[in-house]
Amino acid sequence: MALIYDFLSIILLPFKLAYWTVVLVVRATVWFGKWTLNVIVGVALPALRFLAFVFLLVGTIALVADATPALDGFGPFEPTLFVDHWRGLAPKSVSSAQTAVSEATHPLVWDIGIGSLINLPTFFIFGVLGLLAALVGQRRERLDVFVN
Repeated sequence: MALIYDFLSIILLPFKLAYWTVVLVVRATVWFGKWTLNVIVGVALPALRFLAFVFLLVGTIALVADATPALDGFGPFEPTLFVDHWRGLAPKSVSSAQTAVSEATHPLVWDIGIGSLINLPTFFIFGVLGLLAALVGQRRERLDVFVN
């Protein structure tokens, strides 16, 4: 009887090793997932809330700078495009970015995709970015579910 038990234990040993390997991998994966979620909640969400504040601040400053002449009666409201601000800060980088994107991808990516985005008003771009960052980074309400 002992011989059969020893024989079965030798035959089942690879299956036991495979089982415990799978169990340990699943536990490690769950632990890593929980750790990643805690890092995201602890670091990324406050960072997104901070970026939302910065983006909304830049958008507000751009809107006020564009609306001031109209409010003072010096002329109509003319929003400044993001590409104009970009050219004002670094004139050569706009053409360098266009060349790099056109060489790395199809030229229509710049013309239709990126070109249409950077030709929007600065306050609109930063306002939308700020609202998206605030939406993604908002504090979640803790939901306590009690089962009676």
